[in-house]
Amino acid sequence: MLAIIRKELSHFFSSFLGLGIMTAFYVLMGIYLWWLDGNILDYGFAEMQVFFDLSPWFFLFFIPAISMRSFAEEFEMRTFDLLRTLPVSMNSIVIGKLLGTFILVLIILIPTGIFVYSIGQLGSPEGNYDASLIIGAYTALILLCAVFICLSTLASVLVSKQSLAFVLGLVFNFACWQGLQEIPAMETWSVYAHYQQMSKGVIDGSSVLYFVGICSILIGLIRLRLDLKFA
Repeated sequence: MLAIIRKELSHFFSSFLGLGIMTAFYVLMGIYLWWLDGNILDYGFAEMQVFFDLSPWFFLFFIPAISMRSFAEEFEMRTFDLLRTLPVSMNSIVIGKLLGTFILVLIILIPTGIFVYSIGQLGSPEGNYDASLIIGAYTALILLCAVFICLSTLASVLVSKQSLAFVLGLVFNFACWQGLQEIPAMETWSVYAHYQQMSKGVIDGSSVLYFVGICSILIGLIRLRLDLKFA
């Protein structure tokens, strides 16, 4: 499994797509946070709500671009059969690919700590910001990204073309992020509602279990699809 994780990481950082995604994320986020109308400075408070409101929309697009090759490329290049001959279980393959993408997202998020440092320096007095709110919001964003990763990987395992995997992953992520939100009776059960609650610094067990449960179901569907495909 570690070899699969290393493969995913090395492929990402050695490709133009990977570096382009990271650069685009930092540039666009910097522009929205510090320059355009409604930025952090316009609020007049040492908080990062703008960042946590925008980040889900960026990852909704970026994660399918990262995950589209997870299985679709293997199917298209016919290398998955070779991967199955290695002394690695199917579960290890699935978890390894998911963890590889998850670690990539964490690596992308780590440099955003500079934003936290920046608002701390701008606070009055210096260092005056709501740490519990930021910790809760980062936890919510990480869990949301985990759901997006599972959805995008499910899209990749359903098709054998990377372009189709990207489009399908985008549709899955958007439906998950906004789908239940548009149904009044299901609004409180939506991913959006749980994310908004946690992004306000409220980390409760039910929301964490909600995200973990969705990821578990999606991983099960990925495994089922592989079992049916290679039965």
